Amino acid sequence: MKIAILIIAAGASRRLGQPKQLVPFRDTFLLNHIIQECQNSKVGTIYIVLGANAERIEPRLPKDLSIFYHKNWKQGMGTSIAFGMQHIDKKDYEGVIIAVGDQPFFSSFLLKKITQKYIETNSKIIISEYEEGMGTPSFFEKTLFSELLQLKGDIGAKPIIKKYRTEIQGISFPKGNIDIDTPEDLKLLENREAFVAK
Repeated sequence: MKIAILIIAAGASRRLGQPKQLVPFRDTFLLNHIIQECQNSKVGTIYIVLGANAERIEPRLPKDLSIFYHKNWKQGMGTSIAFGMQHIDKKDYEGVIIAVGDQPFFSSFLLKKITQKYIETNSKIIISEYEEGMGTPSFFEKTLFSELLQLKGDIGAKPIIKKYRTEIQGISFPKGNIDIDTPEDLKLLENREAFVAK
């Protein structure tokens, strides 16, 4: 399978007060952890969409990746996905996995589960099912690329997921709802990591 992995990391992290992409995490920083897991999966070609704080983030990323700056990142995650898809749409991919840059429990295993689920079911969409809710990483097959290109606003790919809800398969990602939005989230993560380290 020829798959693209699109990492959306364009947000300003206003509530956190610092770029969440650069939060120290597991001997590196959070966005690089996501990138490393994508690389370890060997599932597909990695593309990254940056926006806010790109000038601080990009120099710290691996040099061999396709990194794109979305100047209209303030218009929301949907526009960031659409912008990233412009660089993927004309290439010969069977599908795209959309990931985000602030899920600390993201892993290469999830990407492998997604591709295996697609092979088994041939579903248009494979979504991660959290302990609370659902979301990324999510797979969209090539027939949906044109709709991903039309996304707007700040609700990501939810309109497409709602439209094709009867054709969706899920994989288990219980800790997927844990992300870093506020200083309290960061403190909880640091405490959890300290506990795990013991």
